[in-house]
Amino acid sequence: MQQQIEQWDLGSGTWQRDRAAEAWRLVAGPSGATVSSTIALDDLVRLVGARRDPAGGRWLPPDFRFSPRTGAPLQAPDTRADASWVPPFGASTQPGSQHASRGLRRTPAALALARAPGRTASSKPDRTLPLLPQGRYQFVVDSFDVTCPNLLAIEPDEGRLFVLLPHSQQWIPLECPTGPGWGHRLPNPRGWRMEVLHADGHATLYCPSATGLVVITPSVLGLRCSIEQAGHGPALGGPVAWNGEIWTPTHGKDDMVHLIGKRADAAGRAYTVLPTQVPVPPQGFEAPVFDDHHVTWLSDHGQLVLRGDANGGMRTEWVAWPEDVKPVFAVGCPYLHDDGSFWQLCRRNAESGVAFVQVAGVGAPRPMQQVNAASVSTGGVSYRGTARFADAPWTAQGEEASVEVVLPLLESARDGAVLGLRMDAPRGVPALVQGGHEPKRAILQVELPGQAAVSFGGIAVKRPWLALPFVHDGHLWIHHPEMPQVPGWKLDA
Repeated sequence: MQQQIEQWDLGSGTWQRDRAAEAWRLVAGPSGATVSSTIALDDLVRLVGARRDPAGGRWLPPDFRFSPRTGAPLQAPDTRADASWVPPFGASTQPGSQHASRGLRRTPAALALARAPGRTASSKPDRTLPLLPQGRYQFVVDSFDVTCPNLLAIEPDEGRLFVLLPHSQQWIPLECPTGPGWGHRLPNPRGWRMEVLHADGHATLYCPSATGLVVITPSVLGLRCSIEQAGHGPALGGPVAWNGEIWTPTHGKDDMVHLIGKRADAAGRAYTVLPTQVPVPPQGFEAPVFDDHHVTWLSDHGQLVLRGDANGGMRTEWVAWPEDVKPVFAVGCPYLHDDGSFWQLCRRNAESGVAFVQVAGVGAPRPMQQVNAASVSTGGVSYRGTARFADAPWTAQGEEASVEVVLPLLESARDGAVLGLRMDAPRGVPALVQGGHEPKRAILQVELPGQAAVSFGGIAVKRPWLALPFVHDGHLWIHHPEMPQVPGWKLDA
């Protein structure tokens, strides 16, 4: 007598077929990982791209193209081919593109809004995400170990991960191994970033941690993750995938900065340590800027530069800021000049003016560029007052009469759209960010090149410039730790 339950080993994983009910269910992924019984069938079929038999409505493995009973073509899954999103600014996870964003506020995703002419500053969002526990989240979009893009919420301060199931729209926590936690709040939360690399059908996340660097491999099918730790001191800034290794600045036992380097193919806890003679900055590091030749982590006290040496090794350099300036990090990011050099907005100490100072790493040092008003940059586009311009920030010397300013959050490298916050700032940008302890109203806007800015909503929170945008499921989402929910607005297809 034939068994009622058959096991089928297919390219998409191990399936069980109930012969009597003609029902299929995935029990293990392609790598052999067990599928969590918590995942409902409607979520599972979307995760793996199952196909539907139009005759009986039953779901079959994606390996089948035709019905085994009738020979009719099966219905292809309705999945959205979302691009990946790596926080904080949406860098691509495709092989060879880790350096495309150069650590700037630029993303390969398009940011033009759908139905733009009908939106106003008082418009409601098109959607909201389900509630998450209170926290300061970062959001990752990737296929991980399934076939469709999924949204993963990471709470780095406490080391928690949640995945949003695509059909039921429920946040489900990922089960992590017992043992020492990896959660860690950086001395400077603005410096948080991560890298995502792919191998053998899995995505691996590299994040700053309490021991230096944590390596996380999530399994959406299993609703769990594996954890590896590298390093011997808490992280001081975000990691960078550069020159074949993932590098992270950490607090060394000698109270000096140590760089931890881990190769993506290194097994277990193997890593290298590159000591420096740089005292640990009390406030840690900002998000780094980098290219194919160097990485620079910025801080209030100076700049830590990592580059290759003539013998194929690595060397570091510490470059102090000029004595008469203090960098302004609260908004924007360094400007990327056409010659490949980075320039940081600074406040001049001797007088009330501002200037742009060349960041260490590329080319011979050049004199600072003094300006008569602060410009805030995404790395490519800058704003002075409410005026947008694409040239170097120090070339626009005209006075800005408006008492409003636009603080750009993100620029699209695809359509040139800039997402920004329009705010009242009668005393200028430096005074605005210094007085961020009270809730302030900010108008959300998107501005395309050559077009008027489109207002599409507003937020009223402390330090609204800490809002983190991300793109998922055809929507632009805005997260801020003081906002109870994450609102989203539909993007132009």
